Amino acid sequence: MNIDTVRHVARIGLLALFTAFVLSLAWHIPYIYTVTGYATWTVVGHLITADDDAPGGFSNPDGARPFPWAELAIKGLVLLILVGLIISVPSIRLFGGEP
Repeated sequence: MNIDTVRHVARIGLLALFTAFVLSLAWHIPYIYTVTGYATWTVVGHLITADDDAPGGFSNPDGARPFPWAELAIKGLVLLILVGLIISVPSIRLFGGEP
């Protein structure tokens, strides 16, 4: 991974966390639920469009790129960690969403 990719991922991550913070305050929802919603959205979106990334699919018509299994695994791992935090650390549900 080159430095530009790392910077891009960092910017996207910070934007997602900032948006989760704002939405949590607007709707009085704890931060962990908003972040978990984003993580769920990315995993489901990846699964729905998986056939586009497969060889011969819309995004990979010539089959030159391998299927992004690593991306899907990382997204799934992040989602599992967030769900694990919600279940194993109940006090995390108290942060955020206060008027």
